[in-house]
Amino acid sequence: MDELLSPVTRLGPVHLRVTDVPAALSVWRDTLGLALLGEDAALAELGAGGRTLIALHAGAEVPLPQKSRDLFHVAIHVTSRRDLAHAAARLKASGLRYSAQDHLVSESLYVSDPSGNGIEVCFDTPERLLRREVSPNGRVALIATDGSAHSGLESLDVPGLLRDLGNSGHVEPRVAEDAFIGHIHLRARAPEMLMKFYLGALGFRPHIQSRTFGMFDCGTERRPHMVAFNIWARDELREPPPGAAGLDHFTIELASEGELAAAERRLEAADIPAKRDGGVISTADPEGNRLRLVVQGD
Repeated sequence: MDELLSPVTRLGPVHLRVTDVPAALSVWRDTLGLALLGEDAALAELGAGGRTLIALHAGAEVPLPQKSRDLFHVAIHVTSRRDLAHAAARLKASGLRYSAQDHLVSESLYVSDPSGNGIEVCFDTPERLLRREVSPNGRVALIATDGSAHSGLESLDVPGLLRDLGNSGHVEPRVAEDAFIGHIHLRARAPEMLMKFYLGALGFRPHIQSRTFGMFDCGTERRPHMVAFNIWARDELREPPPGAAGLDHFTIELASEGELAAAERRLEAADIPAKRDGGVISTADPEGNRLRLVVQGD
């Protein structure tokens, strides 16, 4: 139990490769509403409340193809349904192709940037879930508080969501300042092997671990769904081509220097290559997804 990460563990900035920074900004800044915090020829940093959430690195040569082993989506979480409604209104006005799903434990909007990097805007609704049932063959059903069963993949009622904005016609141009990176979701080849890394070496807690459902995820006691992997592409999954856009690395912010040191010891004991540079530990999971461990600030 002592090796599990603290409930206050959170995700920090997610770094993505893009083929064209100005084109990417048309989605991340102009539609999603992230604030541009800094920009030069090679990098654009965007965030909310003065905190960097997304860093866009120039230099990718081709967009990330669908069904590539790499990023599925990075999720920006908002803290009110009205904030999600503003995001839906911005997406609708943009003319971009997007989708919307009701996962029972959350309501989500999905879109991609021009480089193929998947994006989710998510509002958590855990109070709607009574329990999760997993059958002997691994099928997952979500039982709502009214007793109804859900797949977690139902369509979201977007017109109903937009009614939360009333009749004023006002749409906030910027995401709320308390928005945060809630989870990161990747396509994988061998999720069981990945979970050994995230559970054993890093200290996350297991959540859904179902090959039948096709998803594996882990997190903390407070946020059980923080790092996820799916195998939905099955035999169609391909490696990204050289120079593709996608995930450069993501950041896990730990509660204390003690937790950082403990993670370093677990990585060493598991014979996993890791480099420490001051307060940053850089490593990679068994499928090559790069990540950095840091101690969170205020």
